[in-house]
Amino acid sequence: MWPIATRDSDHLTVLEPFERISENNTEYTKLYTSDYVLDEAVTNCRARTRNHKLSVQLGTDIFSSKTIVLRKLDGETLKRFWNPYKQRSDVEFSFTDCTIATLRRAHGISIIFTFYDKHLGTLGFHSLAKL
Repeated sequence: MWPIATRDSDHLTVLEPFERISENNTEYTKLYTSDYVLDEAVTNCRARTRNHKLSVQLGTDIFSSKTIVLRKLDGETLKRFWNPYKQRSDVEFSFTDCTIATLRRAHGISIIFTFYDKHLGTLGFHSLAKL
């Protein structure tokens, strides 16, 4: 069980799904993420909790997970992400969001697990807040 990150208001919300992921207790056999999402998760964990040990534990858990598949981005793939980012000034999403959308298309992924669905629907995602 992860320790409570009292400085992060979303921590309790994500505990249950991440426990289910770590126990391989979801209807999804594999969960895909990218090195950009890993970077954001570890960086934001440390920034929001001010707890280096907790951010290291998060990264370690992702790297060692039997459920999470880490997709790494190469230079050509990054260039493909740049076009959707440049073209969508009407929607406030991050460059990382564009990388997620492009990976989703490349690997035939139709559903995304996220608590922050402000803009991802405009990129063609169907999102789940619970697993």
